[in-house]
Amino acid sequence: MLSLGELADIKHGWAFKSDFFSESPNENPIVVGIGNFKYEGGFRFENTKIKYYEGDFPSDYLLESGDILLVMTCQTAGGEILGIPGKIPGDSNKYLHNQRLGKFINKRHDLLDDDYAYNLFKSADFNRFLASSASGTKILHTSPNRILQYSFELPPVSEQKAIAHILGTLDDKIELNRKTNDTLEAMAKALFKSWFVDFDPVRAKAEGRPTGLPADISDLFPDSFEDSELGEIPRGWGVAKIDQIIKIQKDSIDPSVTPDETFDHYSIPAFDSGKNPAKELGSSIKSQKFLVGDDDLLVSKLNPSTPRVWIPFSSSARRSICSTEFLVCRASTDVGRAFAYCLASSDSIIEVMTGLAGGTSNSHQRIRPSDFLSLDCCIESQKVRSAFSDVVEPLLRKTLTQRIESRFLASARDALLPKLITGEIRIPDAEKMLEEVGV
Repeated sequence: MLSLGELADIKHGWAFKSDFFSESPNENPIVVGIGNFKYEGGFRFENTKIKYYEGDFPSDYLLESGDILLVMTCQTAGGEILGIPGKIPGDSNKYLHNQRLGKFINKRHDLLDDDYAYNLFKSADFNRFLASSASGTKILHTSPNRILQYSFELPPVSEQKAIAHILGTLDDKIELNRKTNDTLEAMAKALFKSWFVDFDPVRAKAEGRPTGLPADISDLFPDSFEDSELGEIPRGWGVAKIDQIIKIQKDSIDPSVTPDETFDHYSIPAFDSGKNPAKELGSSIKSQKFLVGDDDLLVSKLNPSTPRVWIPFSSSARRSICSTEFLVCRASTDVGRAFAYCLASSDSIIEVMTGLAGGTSNSHQRIRPSDFLSLDCCIESQKVRSAFSDVVEPLLRKTLTQRIESRFLASARDALLPKLITGEIRIPDAEKMLEEVGV
């Protein structure tokens, strides 16, 4: 057994002054914060919530491509993300090492492979080690000294590299699925915006231009506009309240009544961690939840400026429940879930929801269900909606399939990781397992 401190060091970040934060690039470096690290079926750095820095700073806090940073502070009660690692991407941006993140510095490359260490930091054992000694109550902290006390078995470097390659193959597939899903969802939302917000096919016909659509679909759109309370809309279309096309489901359950039952629990943290529900025993769920049906759609009431619209995937083995922070929506049959999903996640609806949200603090704004249901939307003919669903439903079904696959791959990776590290599973056996599942 070796301690991490015998092989590496952990460097504190610098306290960059918020007075010099900017939203404008202007060749300014990006301050890397905890919010830039995300778990979505795999650990990754995310270039969102960007803060640029316009002030002076010590040059040794500039980061390089491939640098590994570890989260040292979290607000999660159990400390589940303490030690979560992320790698700095290789791109043209400059990145700065902020406080509350520890930079891993390998001092013995002859004994410890960087990619092996990166996977070591993902292990539940490493997280439990840090969480068990975290200081603080609502906000938990660990320290470089505590991280460096972590002890582990160290196989030869050649074996470390092989283990890292196997686990990296799974991460690469999970990341590919995520990017593909982002593209598919973007395509669905872009088509919705084109047809039902910008009315591109109608405008094209009104101006005598081709719509670019197959003739049978193009014929479904009118060639002129008329006035409405929403402004100009295609002639013959109408305006409806959301409650005319979506009904809120309020069937609830107290999971603790069946303590040994395993539920698929849809929560805000689960959405933010890759849209994968957590498998939880009823005994660990302490409050009332809504039941979620196979055809339901979840729309978050909390902080609508950060839209969380979720199509659950059903499990024949478990009942699905969700946080009461979600509205459980069921679209009418003639509208369909694909249309309802794109409507609820459209920029125009999100903007109005954000304006209607209220609360005691900026971080906990909520929209009332009645306000959501009273929003106006443009309703077209059922034939147009059917044509839309014919195109978009397969895209959304593909995202569900790939989310399920990524969940399986993440479970496989998380199960393999400690067994490979401890030598319980040998590398040839792990490679054969991956080949059998087509990875």
